[in-house]
Amino acid sequence: MKFNFVPTEHFFDLLYNDVEFCNGMGKVMLSASKLETSLRKFLKTKHIKFNPKATLGNLVTILIENNLLSENGQIHFKNLALQRNYLAHNLYALFTKEIEETIIIGIDELTAEDTDVFIYRAYQLAEDFLFFSEIVSKANINSNKLL
Repeated sequence: MKFNFVPTEHFFDLLYNDVEFCNGMGKVMLSASKLETSLRKFLKTKHIKFNPKATLGNLVTILIENNLLSENGQIHFKNLALQRNYLAHNLYALFTKEIEETIIIGIDELTAEDTDVFIYRAYQLAEDFLFFSEIVSKANINSNKLL
């Protein structure tokens, strides 16, 4: 089977022009914002001081510093923050080879069909944010651990 590889700079253009991918990215950012708000509400309810402008990574750090996450909880929330930050800040840099491959690998062998994988991952990440936002919203405030 012969593959038609796409230059990485062109692959960015394919994603940028793909309405479904951009829709998925919008859902990621909206659902990440929902998780951030849920975490802020949780911390307020627990009477833990934090900067009201704290972003997801900062909020996760506060949860860890206050021993509110189990080891599994730390893994989940750190991973969510890492993925959101990677998509928000590093995707173009990855495709222009300004940064090394880390989370997304094999960028030199992308095909136009790989946009479907990126679309799937964006929608899945948005669902993950909503899932964890729901967990935070329903958390027992009297429990020692959020997750």
